[in-house]
Amino acid sequence: MPKLFSDRPPLNAVLQEKAQKLRYSCSPSKCLHSLLSFLPIITWLPKYDWSHSFFGDLSGGLTMAVFSVPQGIALASITGVPPVYGLYTAIFPSFLYIFFGTSKHNALGGFAVLSLMTHGAIEKVMLRTATSYNATAYVNHTLDELIDMDNDTIISNTTLMQILGNETSFVEEVTMEMWTDGVTPVKQIHVATTIIFLAGVIQVFMGVFRLQYLTSLFSEQVMSGFVVGGGIHVFFAQIGEVLGIRLPRRSGPGYLYYRIWDLIDNLHSVHIPTLSISASSFLFLVFGKEYLAPWLSSAFHYPVPFELVLVVVGITATNYAELSRRHDVKVVGNIPTEFPPPSLPRFDLIRHIGLNAAAIAITAVAIHITVAKVVEKRYKYKINHGQELYALGFVGVLSSFFPVFPVTSGFARSVVGAAVGGSTQLTCLFSSLALLSVILYIGPALEYLPQCILATMIIFAQKGMLEKFGELKSLWPVFKIDFAIWLMSFFLTVCYDMGEGLLMAIGFAVLTTIIRTQRPKWHFLSRDDETDHFKETKKRDLERIQGNVCIFRMDAPLIFTSSDRFTMSVWQCVKKWERCKSESFVTIEQMNSDRSADIFDSKLKAARRRWKRDQKSDSRCKLVIDCDGFPYVDYLGLSTLKTVYADLSAAGVHCFFVVQKSELKRLFRATDFYEVVDESRVFNKVADAVKAAEQLIS
Repeated sequence: MPKLFSDRPPLNAVLQEKAQKLRYSCSPSKCLHSLLSFLPIITWLPKYDWSHSFFGDLSGGLTMAVFSVPQGIALASITGVPPVYGLYTAIFPSFLYIFFGTSKHNALGGFAVLSLMTHGAIEKVMLRTATSYNATAYVNHTLDELIDMDNDTIISNTTLMQILGNETSFVEEVTMEMWTDGVTPVKQIHVATTIIFLAGVIQVFMGVFRLQYLTSLFSEQVMSGFVVGGGIHVFFAQIGEVLGIRLPRRSGPGYLYYRIWDLIDNLHSVHIPTLSISASSFLFLVFGKEYLAPWLSSAFHYPVPFELVLVVVGITATNYAELSRRHDVKVVGNIPTEFPPPSLPRFDLIRHIGLNAAAIAITAVAIHITVAKVVEKRYKYKINHGQELYALGFVGVLSSFFPVFPVTSGFARSVVGAAVGGSTQLTCLFSSLALLSVILYIGPALEYLPQCILATMIIFAQKGMLEKFGELKSLWPVFKIDFAIWLMSFFLTVCYDMGEGLLMAIGFAVLTTIIRTQRPKWHFLSRDDETDHFKETKKRDLERIQGNVCIFRMDAPLIFTSSDRFTMSVWQCVKKWERCKSESFVTIEQMNSDRSADIFDSKLKAARRRWKRDQKSDSRCKLVIDCDGFPYVDYLGLSTLKTVYADLSAAGVHCFFVVQKSELKRLFRATDFYEVVDESRVFNKVADAVKAAEQLIS
């Protein structure tokens, strides 16, 4: 019967201690301190250095706003909402992050991959809402019929589904109309705000339960493959706007293949004026960003907003040449010049978007924490990752009362402000104020911005993501498993929807980790003659080990997944050692003196027979197991240690353990380990165990 936890204090003492800690934790001062800890601005704002930081933050905020205008409008087009909501998304979350965030440089805003995931959720809800209204009661017709509101004709339900599958505008019209009394029409932005609300709630719960460690599942290889795969999705989502052709909507696993086929099938209908504008815009960005930017940045010490220059040129040319009216070039359209009133999210839509919101919440956290780690390393200060979960969650919940879509950090956006002097969170404040001025005073000027220019900017922005393919070159020679994780994450993201692809990529990464724990590597230890310390020795170098004591070490957790492998490795170690030492009975001098191969073979066979006789006696090998290679040991692992010791002893092998970690020593004392293993066989150092084994030999 194991005596687990027998050395623990009595239960009453433990309960009294816990109650005392609870009373202290629930005291008014402690509660107030805990509440204020959610607002880091209370700590850093009173210490703000106005003389040294103000003008740098102001300059950084204005620069960030300049870059955010075209980016926000472009991300709104990916999300499938009117362009002004992209500007709102660049304002409200970034402003709210000032109060809750601990990073001085992170700037919240839209992210292309998140926007595309949101767009997929919006399409699903809009389609379901439209067909739901079709199935209810606009009029008392059968489920197979629907009144076409424009032509006053009857169309079949099958025809409706075909229309819904190919025409975006029809879904918008269906859900914008008041179908029955008491039915509130659904807009795309309603779905987006509900998603960011639910994602924010999920992120807050992740903070409450301290689940920031789950972001470790999003390894760099998983995120790199996912982001590059997401870039492929973004490219094919925008290529229709670039070419000026209307592609049917697709969704579900593998939709990208149908999207490519639709693109090929509609190439004959490319709109030449739109294609010309897109090609000119792309060449301008390539020339400006790749060739002019390095020279201009060194000359002016400010990043040049080529995207904004392109927007201004595009608006001017479209307006004066009347490209929209004469050549049917699609433009952004009207942008309201008013501040949006707050409103509640559509809670009735939550049942339709739960899984989508969870995938978006987890993806946003993974990207945000990844950017935070890069910022930590680059600017050399500590970011509280636990508080960042709360910050993302609170920002999401509060922002959902305004017309915005899901956000996360973007490294390029965060670096822009810092490049011109931004050093604190106030950079986001000045950026938000500048963007608000754009909406109130400059919004109407954006009406003539061609959609194809926005699509071109989005596609060009994916260039940085595609450069991550270069990581494969450095991974393959040394880290082949990481190479496989990167490729699998990429292909799963491309072949499936991004949410499902990311989850499967994480599952694959976890599976490789489990496999590696099930097949840990082991090695011998040998004494270094120069330092007198013990060093790792590969199995193929066994014959070089001096001495008569075998030292075994396995660098892996000894848990239920690796216990069988550990047992097998120990016996493999014993057999290799005994085989090597049996052959060493024939010395080099004997080999040199015995020139005849027959004589040598006969002596080798005799040596092996002597070794087998020794195995039957009490003089088999002396084995030292170095337990410091185990990061942790579970119940089955501890049982395996006892079983291995008993089996080795029964086979005539003298076994010793080296244990330095206090946690493992505590487990030995708290269980019946010493009832099976002689305590005199457990040592703190390898040298002591080897010395005891050598004394046993002598």
